[in-house]
Amino acid sequence: MWSLPDINQLNARAAAEASKIKRAIRRGPGKRQECEYYSCKQRAVESVPWFDIFSEDPKGLIHVCDEHPADSVGEFFTCEICQRLIVDHYTWERYQVRLADRVLCLKCAAEEYFSDEENWIDPAFVKNVARPGAVRGPLFDSESGVLNLSACRHVLGNSQKPPVGVVFHENFEFDSMEGRQISGSDPLEIIRALSEPFCPVLDTGWQFAVSIGLYLRRPTEEQKEAA
Repeated sequence: MWSLPDINQLNARAAAEASKIKRAIRRGPGKRQECEYYSCKQRAVESVPWFDIFSEDPKGLIHVCDEHPADSVGEFFTCEICQRLIVDHYTWERYQVRLADRVLCLKCAAEEYFSDEENWIDPAFVKNVARPGAVRGPLFDSESGVLNLSACRHVLGNSQKPPVGVVFHENFEFDSMEGRQISGSDPLEIIRALSEPFCPVLDTGWQFAVSIGLYLRRPTEEQKEAA
């Protein structure tokens, strides 16, 4: 299992260097800068900033020629909502997800997923919880009352903050091969103790394990006033 880099340190460094990177974008690549696409020897004509899911500041630059888009270089992709060039991963966990037939970064996916009322479940209707890999089907079957953890969407990454107004409540870790629970309390007992809707998501993916997190809504004062 790979270790995650120090996210706070990465964010602090990016914030400190944001102005320098913005100047480099405006200036463009140097005369000797070659395109970073594999085996391309053409002169780069554009410097494109790349980001991760942990802050709004660019983490670096990709230099490309006219023939190669920045998301064809290395392990990067373009999010179809924010239109930013995003690093695909730092560890085994990927930062892109396909949601509603679009390729999104986990930051935009989380904003969209948690804002959809259909993804919030009334705990009073949950009668059983199926561990990852146990069953196939929808996230929640209203007729049987089964919450299917295999169907939890990956919309948060390790150390990624949830959207404003959404708070972490509890998580359960499972072996990704066998579905065996390796940490956390009984999911059904935790859910039965809730008195408000919850949203279950896959909030960390490791090489051999996954974390299923339960999230609740806690509107900020600004959100309350807007409502």
